[in-house]
Amino acid sequence: MSTAQTPQAGRSEKGSLATVADTELQGGAIGLPAILMQAITHIGPAIGLATSIAFVVSLAGKAAPLAYFFAFLLVLAIGAVLTQLAKLFPSAGGYFTYTSRTLHPRAGLLTAWLYFLYDPLGGCINLAFFGFILQGLLQSRYNFDFPWWATFLITATIVTYLVYRGIKISVNVMLILGALEILIFVALAVTALVNPGPGGTSFAPFNLADAPGNGLYLAIVFSILTFTGFESVAPLAEESRSPRKNLPRAIMLSILIMGIFFLLTSWAIVVGWGTQDIGGLATSAQNPILVVAERVWGIGWILVMFAIFNSAIAVALACTNASTRVFFAMGRTGVLPKWLAHVHHKVPINAITLQTIITFAYGLGVGFWIGADQEFYFTGTAITLGLIFVYGAGNIGVVRYYLREARDNFNIWLHGIFPVACTLALIWVGYKSIIPLPAAPVEYAPFVVLGWLVAGVILVWAVSRTGREEWLIKASEVAYERAPTPEEEAEEGAL
Repeated sequence: MSTAQTPQAGRSEKGSLATVADTELQGGAIGLPAILMQAITHIGPAIGLATSIAFVVSLAGKAAPLAYFFAFLLVLAIGAVLTQLAKLFPSAGGYFTYTSRTLHPRAGLLTAWLYFLYDPLGGCINLAFFGFILQGLLQSRYNFDFPWWATFLITATIVTYLVYRGIKISVNVMLILGALEILIFVALAVTALVNPGPGGTSFAPFNLADAPGNGLYLAIVFSILTFTGFESVAPLAEESRSPRKNLPRAIMLSILIMGIFFLLTSWAIVVGWGTQDIGGLATSAQNPILVVAERVWGIGWILVMFAIFNSAIAVALACTNASTRVFFAMGRTGVLPKWLAHVHHKVPINAITLQTIITFAYGLGVGFWIGADQEFYFTGTAITLGLIFVYGAGNIGVVRYYLREARDNFNIWLHGIFPVACTLALIWVGYKSIIPLPAAPVEYAPFVVLGWLVAGVILVWAVSRTGREEWLIKASEVAYERAPTPEEEAEEGAL
């Protein structure tokens, strides 16, 4: 590993420049389509809409599509800034490496600490919520009680098996699952717009005057969570083909594709349910997407349930891929136990083992405590508030790096206005989402994040007092890049 910034380029069979990382992981294992689908499936098109639409409507009313729209604009700006880091510092550490390199390794450690609220928990809460949806469906339709935790155990085991098999297996599965869920939901959206509920098809859901003030802000915060996942490609840098080129492309493409997707589908579900009975959508005993699907497709609603199942598996795979690579990178630097950096057949198996323990312990433990649905809403809000810090640290890092180390390449929009403006917007939206506090248990999320941040500051201080900070030197390291071997060229063509 090295801090070298100049890649060696090789020419692929298609005639384009390509590089792969010189890493303990499987360098060059995935190309742009797989990288893009890592981001899209992490965002979770189907499960993202299924888990958020009723809650967003309960906050923003029929103006729910506006919450997705404003979240999309904010995330688009964040993504544009992130590309400036992704193209410079290819590393499995993601934001840990970015902020370590542009700010300070201790800032990188604190950023990673807040990140631990995100990917390590993101997969399990989606699996738990899918179990909740399935349990409610079976109870209401067939009077059959299949507990959410049983579904969780099955799906979490599937995810764990696929991740242990290696990055190629997991991303190929994600490619298939992601394509299926998008096709099914877009088809449903078109059908619902053609066959609207009471109120007809109109652009009323995009009328800002119908949005309830503070409720819209909280809805935007929760919608930001729906969009998160675009940054999950960063930890896969060392396993990606031409990471300096493909990661920025995947980040921006995934945000644009998902922005269109969520605007279309959220509008379609609100219209398909009926704008004159929008309160019923928010309080529906069954997931409103399934209700709309059955009304317009009949027995075809099963396809929608299948898409949600696909999405839950795919998002958990993507979260696990990202979190385990960050664990691996931090173990490699020595800031976390070095056993996390152990690989077997180029798979970070110890990091995967740690993530598996977290998945089962948190998913089941908190789910039994407050319920699988409340676990999702509570954790989702905490994740989003934590990401305000993570994204903000990356934004500040961009400004500092281009002002101090790459002044000749400084761009007033990408390296000045965008990072500052979207950081201020994140802070403002976060503030408005917790003042006044939402209902319990979501109201406790800000205090949990604050406590986690304080614990992180104490951790950074404690580490700095040990006198053993070799990791300070390694935290900023990125991977050498090299020309791919003929075997890697052939494997890339097969993906």
